[in-house]
Amino acid sequence: MIDDLVAVCDVCLGEVSDGDGVLEVDTAKADRALRVWRARAGADPRALFHLTPGARPVKWAVRHHGCGTGPVFAYTNTVERVRSWTGLLEWNVHLADKPFLAATDWFDLLDRALHPRRAAVSGILPRIPRDLSGGPVGDT
Repeated sequence: MIDDLVAVCDVCLGEVSDGDGVLEVDTAKADRALRVWRARAGADPRALFHLTPGARPVKWAVRHHGCGTGPVFAYTNTVERVRSWTGLLEWNVHLADKPFLAATDWFDLLDRALHPRRAAVSGILPRIPRDLSGGPVGDT
């Protein structure tokens, strides 16, 4: 069986095999970003964080185990758990109530998986890009 999605290392741009890498985010960095944002804006970060000038979401990274080290306080998932659209959706549901999520680029990662032509060269990408009606992605 071919997996729907492929993990591409943000460091070396190579495909990450099952058991050989992770999808992770620096939660300490995300928590700091939220604290700074709340001190400035004072409102619910889920609604406005990404629209606030100067707010920089913390990037989710895909990497091989051998391509550097992850953050000290990382929220980590093995790439084999997000190899299908169902797995990615399950992980999205799992993350939904995590406070740090609002300060990350998680939704951008999902958007790049759905629309790989948006300059995505690494991350979680479809093995065979398709549009929502099942056709190939690209100019028609």
